[in-house]
Amino acid sequence: MSPKLMIWISVALSALAQICLKRGLTKLRAQREENDSRANSGLLGLVLGVVRQESIWLWGICFVVAMALWLAGLQKLDLSYAYPLVSLGYVLVTMLSAIFFRERVDGNRWLAVGVICMGVILIAGS
Repeated sequence: MSPKLMIWISVALSALAQICLKRGLTKLRAQREENDSRANSGLLGLVLGVVRQESIWLWGICFVVAMALWLAGLQKLDLSYAYPLVSLGYVLVTMLSAIFFRERVDGNRWLAVGVICMGVILIAGS
């Protein structure tokens, strides 16, 4: 696999990881509010709840694979090329948040996303 592809996949997996983490924590919060028992309160209850969330496990897996790809790609690419591509993660998280969580993204945020995309296009073309 090419180093550039490794970096691009790493960025995409990192964004997906954030969506999984948000989903898992949202489900955990809903479950804790539903149960509303003292057994689920405190640090131990929180830790046990986190361990039981599939989405949080998926976050961890995506994060580890993304990190491995990042390290492998970065060995062969200039940091000045690779690191600015991390900003594409902001774009992906914004889009995925709007799709999966129905988050409202106002015009200023979309404008910022467009500016980030222009920067990524300029860097990717170099």
